Amino acid sequence: MIPIEEIQTKVTDASVRFAKEFGTFLAEREETAEPLTTSQLRKFFGEVKRQQMLGYDETQFAMLKPKLAYAVGRAKQNGRKNKTQKIEDFYNVLADAIDKVLTSVDKPKAFKNFITIFEAIVAYHKSAERK
Repeated sequence: MIPIEEIQTKVTDASVRFAKEFGTFLAEREETAEPLTTSQLRKFFGEVKRQQMLGYDETQFAMLKPKLAYAVGRAKQNGRKNKTQKIEDFYNVLADAIDKVLTSVDKPKAFKNFITIFEAIVAYHKSAERK
């Protein structure tokens, strides 16, 4: 999980290291787990960027969790029965980060930090996917 200080206070090298490890993990194809697809990632990323353009809105931001849960449910329906879906790991980490933003004293700052870390995860996912 992303440390609470990285969301609520400031983004440091620890976040970059986490984003690299997590983004790479999500992109890797494994025998027992389906990777997070670019399409799944971009759909959620697009929604986060849309919210960024409109400015922080607590209600809209909180609604990201059910949107992610829906994506997990769809992936489970469409996935192979003997494989787990890395979108579940994605949900767990992002839902935890969303909660950290929502409990922050300075929510707009925490939202900005969330986006910065999420952008790094997307970049490392794309980099790992090409390998």
